[in-house]
Amino acid sequence: MNRILKSIALLLVVSSTWAQLPKDSLWHLLPNNKKRNSGIGYEEAVQMMKGKKSSVVIVAIADAGVDIYHPDLRNMIWENPGEIMDNQIDDDQNGYVDDLYGWNFIGNTTYDNMELTRKYARLNEKFELKPEVQVNYPDEYATYLQIKEAYLNESKESKLYYEFFLNMYDGLVAIEEQYDGPIEITTIENHKSKNKGEEMGKMMALQYAKSTKNFDFQSLKKELKEGFKQFEYQYKYAYNPKFDPRPDSVGDNYLDLENRIYGNNRVYYGEDFSSHGTHVAGIVAADGSNDFGAVGICQNCKIMSIRNVPEGDERDKDVANGIRYAVDNGAKIINMSFGKGYAEHLNYVKEAIEYAASHDVLLVHAAGNDGKNNDISDNYPTDFQDTYPNWIEVGASSWNAKPRAIAPFSNYGRSSVDIFSPGVDIYSTTPENTYEKYDGTSMASPVVSGVAAFVWSYYPELSAVQLKSIILNSAIPIKGRNKIPGSRKRTKVSQISKTGGLVNLPGALRLAEQLIQSES
Repeated sequence: MNRILKSIALLLVVSSTWAQLPKDSLWHLLPNNKKRNSGIGYEEAVQMMKGKKSSVVIVAIADAGVDIYHPDLRNMIWENPGEIMDNQIDDDQNGYVDDLYGWNFIGNTTYDNMELTRKYARLNEKFELKPEVQVNYPDEYATYLQIKEAYLNESKESKLYYEFFLNMYDGLVAIEEQYDGPIEITTIENHKSKNKGEEMGKMMALQYAKSTKNFDFQSLKKELKEGFKQFEYQYKYAYNPKFDPRPDSVGDNYLDLENRIYGNNRVYYGEDFSSHGTHVAGIVAADGSNDFGAVGICQNCKIMSIRNVPEGDERDKDVANGIRYAVDNGAKIINMSFGKGYAEHLNYVKEAIEYAASHDVLLVHAAGNDGKNNDISDNYPTDFQDTYPNWIEVGASSWNAKPRAIAPFSNYGRSSVDIFSPGVDIYSTTPENTYEKYDGTSMASPVVSGVAAFVWSYYPELSAVQLKSIILNSAIPIKGRNKIPGSRKRTKVSQISKTGGLVNLPGALRLAEQLIQSES
């Protein structure tokens, strides 16, 4: 899920923390530098592989959909060789009709609930005002009470933030309407508010001005509008237990886990709902042969689009079936830039992960953006404490040196997060021929997927387990004591991740070459 601002304080922290932006828009591709620009060493890797042959690697982007028509992606999109488009026939007989570019497991779904809401709705129906059932199922009832408390707290919070952002945004709009021309900071300072909303907007603008060197009224208004839209979604859909888009938007029986054929072939769902997946895809494989836009890390990759993430929490059935589809149709790497704190059908997801492992497919997953320790906080899906050796869990790093090398929003975990990777101010493709910079472990994960795909394209004889080992063992240690996300404390990065390091492409290539030479 695309995680939103949890408070107005976070908006200010993020704005002030990254006020000094990287000089290069593609900083994540630059060489590793002890002072700044701790990138992956892309150009060195390209020079290392000059004159060597590579093979195509299919990377599945399990996400909200990919703009397959984007000029920086259209030459990099996987096409199903056994399928004839739009003939309404399952030509390759894989069960999916006209699946030329991938598959959409959520049909026409745009908004969906949080998993917490779905669990609350199910348990509420079973236990609320039913004392006999409560007595007969004491353990499950105890779970329900915990879920109920969490749901009510988060639901209440979403309403408060919705009203908060709405009032501030309306206040800014009201202020703007009273003046001609651009709104400068002096205009805000001298403005006499006529109501509470205007005063809230004024106070927010003044705080924003303190946190950034260049006051931009329109940028602030845009940020607040996005915050309002996100919390409006949460209030109306995410925490609404009566809202269920599944019957009309997908049409499957969600509880029938044996049914894997549902959804449709529409893998791009417009700029409002497929921006995240399009951005992720570009990080992995945006076309570097043209003279514009972004540059993907793997230039001999093909992107398969798996649409299984709505605006809301992804459903376990769709996660599992997305993995299975990608495996069955030739993907070697599956990038999963999503996650949630609750799950309903864990065994079904575990079976799919095992299925990927048995077919030598590497799974790369984003650690999450809550500034939490994943060793003690759930973030699904997961490798379930190293059960699956084909899984890499990725946290986000920045271009800064210590003590800010780790992104302040990134989840971490000494035993649950494998490696850190660039995930702040990452420039990539967005729908309808556009480009933007995004932050998140959602961006860090495809950097690792791109590195893995680059290495695999030149060393296809490697196994997924070997490739994971190479990526982790070639990580460059992040030195010094760095700030722990969500805390003022500092520690060595080796204490908040397995490797304590940053992904490095040239180093991974050297280890791959050494391994192949030793086995030949």
